[in-house]
Amino acid sequence: MASNVIQKSADQRALRTFALWMGWAISAVTVFAMMSRKANVVGFIEQDQTHVTWMIVGMFMLGVAVSMIQAMKLTAEWFRAYRIESLMKDKGLAGIRNRGGGHLVDRFVDAMHMITERNGRVDVDALIDVEFSAQHRMSQFVGLLGNLMITLGLIGTVLGMTITMNGLSGALGSLGVNQHLLVEGLRSAMTGMGVAFYTTLIGSVLGGVLLRVFSWITDASVNGLQDLMLRTCIVHASADLEPSDDRNIRALDVSVQQLQSRVELLNLALRASREEMGMLREEAATMHKELGELAADDPIRKMAGGHARYALGIRPGILTRIFNRRRD
Repeated sequence: MASNVIQKSADQRALRTFALWMGWAISAVTVFAMMSRKANVVGFIEQDQTHVTWMIVGMFMLGVAVSMIQAMKLTAEWFRAYRIESLMKDKGLAGIRNRGGGHLVDRFVDAMHMITERNGRVDVDALIDVEFSAQHRMSQFVGLLGNLMITLGLIGTVLGMTITMNGLSGALGSLGVNQHLLVEGLRSAMTGMGVAFYTTLIGSVLGGVLLRVFSWITDASVNGLQDLMLRTCIVHASADLEPSDDRNIRALDVSVQQLQSRVELLNLALRASREEMGMLREEAATMHKELGELAADDPIRKMAGGHARYALGIRPGILTRIFNRRRD
């Protein structure tokens, strides 16, 4: 009962990363909806001829997709990490079999197994940094996308101000000369101001706030996972990390126990196989008996037997006649 409670608690803790990510995703959708309602962001993105906002939104969607995939993978890693912690509490490092699976924590444990089997010294800190570096780089990639979005927002600001200055210049040149060109220049200047403000707003909010928080959530999850594995190894597997005769004896005891369990499974399989073979022999004997009884009562079989006896009775006379014909 206590082990089930502990396992449920571990499962709930393993879901923290994904729950936090989903909570911030809901917040991001809410913020974007408010921006669309208050500032008509969606309408401006659809009409943006510079396509700067399109690139910003595209980068944001890419960053969110990458962050979501990483959050799901990290959630699976947390589940497996808590399972490894539970196994190490009971049996130590030698009690965890090499899985060779796709989880980072499994590869980390397999690497420690390889080092200990070769009687080497395990540098847990360095090994953890190496195994989890890919997840850190993925989080850094999402953060880089956020920085690029801010940069694109600044570029859009400069571009919008340039469009505004050109429009105002054209409007001033047409002042008192051509009313139509004056209106077109002012419209161009207002469009440029819109590009400047909207690109700054979208880039800073989506990239500088929302996407950076997504990056922080996954990066903090990776750091927490590293801390969990480090603590598990130091507390529950410290005796297995240093080369010694005691470690070899413990590893040998675990191997013997695993061998005994496999032998027991093999004995159970052989016993079940013998029982199945006995049942098969009984079924075969019963089937043979039933077929014999059916054949004895078959009239066609009796008729065939009579014809066979008749043919055997007349066979000598037929052979004599054939021999005499050939001799003549």
